[in-house]
Amino acid sequence: MVIAIDGPSGSGKTSTAKLLAKKLCYYYCDSGSLYRAVTYFLLAKDVDLKKSIDINSALKDLKINYDVKKNLITLNDINVTQYLREDSITNNVSRVSSVSSVRNFLISIQRDLADYQNIIVDGRDIGTTVFPNADFKFFIDAEVEVRARRRFNEFLECNIKKDYKEVLEMIKNRDSYDENRKNSPLRRAQDAIYIDNSDMGLEEQVLKIINYIK
Repeated sequence: MVIAIDGPSGSGKTSTAKLLAKKLCYYYCDSGSLYRAVTYFLLAKDVDLKKSIDINSALKDLKINYDVKKNLITLNDINVTQYLREDSITNNVSRVSSVSSVRNFLISIQRDLADYQNIIVDGRDIGTTVFPNADFKFFIDAEVEVRARRRFNEFLECNIKKDYKEVLEMIKNRDSYDENRKNSPLRRAQDAIYIDNSDMGLEEQVLKIINYIK
């Protein structure tokens, strides 16, 4: 079984997918980490991210593996998991993820993960592009101010100093970028179940999803 969970930045889709996978004893794949891994690779090779032709060329030298059992990502057999949340990656992953060759490169990798029986995959185009025939599709959302507050609190927990208004603007910009990109824009699949968790706790929304599945 494949369960697709999509949603905008700060919607809590990753936390939801992780807890759901834990409760159902399913495997979990964070598709965003794959895009972060490619971004890490391109930055390490000093590739000009504004030039698609340079990115296309660099991808020919990349072998990426996602071990969902251990939640580890390796690039050319080197474990890079611990580096994927660095600011340099965060600041550039949107640009990289909009490149069609990158998305096509990673779609095949994500689809291979379906070989694992019972997997939950979260992202921004899982139910629309990667797994259009997923057994269940969910679109997790929340008011933009709520999502910004969540991301702001995450920064505080990591001792990263950010102004709330700065975070709110960052979330709005990411929404606009994701929704208007040419390749696999963020949108709700027609057959996806919509869940607004603005006033909902994590445990509550996960139980709600489980009720849909059962």
